[in-house]
Amino acid sequence: MKKFHKSSAPQLSLDDASRILEQVFMANQREQSSIPLEVLASYSNYRRERFTLQRTILVIIMVLFLLLPFLFIPSSFTIEKQASEHSIGSADFNPVYRLEVDSFMLVERVTAVIEGRNVPVYETDSHVYSLEPPVNGRMEVTVVLANRQYQTRYVDVSAVDREAPAATACTRKGNFIYLYLSDSVSGVDYDKVEAVSLTGEKILPDSIDEENGCLTFFGLEDTINVYVPDLAGNQLHLILAL
Repeated sequence: MKKFHKSSAPQLSLDDASRILEQVFMANQREQSSIPLEVLASYSNYRRERFTLQRTILVIIMVLFLLLPFLFIPSSFTIEKQASEHSIGSADFNPVYRLEVDSFMLVERVTAVIEGRNVPVYETDSHVYSLEPPVNGRMEVTVVLANRQYQTRYVDVSAVDREAPAATACTRKGNFIYLYLSDSVSGVDYDKVEAVSLTGEKILPDSIDEENGCLTFFGLEDTINVYVPDLAGNQLHLILAL
């Protein structure tokens, strides 16, 4: 089987080309050129390289012109508070915020800060993020797109309670033990307060004074573990050693 190859164009040396050019001038009874053929060839190469450079620059300018609208696409997003698992009436403790970016551009970063403290940000889906503020205050949320365009919004965060209730005092009068509790944010969940003896026996308070934050135990004879939750799900563990 014969293989056909595309033949390359014949190459003409500068000496041969110079002699042909002289014969052309003589045949036409013209004066010989004063510019050497080497100079003319170099100038031709220079023009060709210059044309290539100009065409490349023109292509780059056209590409930048086409991309120009995308460079100024603004950042836009929505942020809303999600329902909390710890809800009492209209109050939601330890809220979680859902942020959705309204743009087809790639998101470079999402940041959130409350009074200089970073807020954890988690990407849950494409262009969707979850924010979990650890403290109360004004949250500054910023979304930056890949084109460096950004937008900042502010959200007032409240009802964040990550602290367990505190025991403020414990006194004993005869066979009665009075345990005083406090929780300044969500409040103590008195319905779920319980005590357990070292043998695993469940012991309930004899009385609960929610107004004064006092639990009363009567006739305890051994050390007990007391568990005090608040309405936000935090729990205090106390050991009452008798």
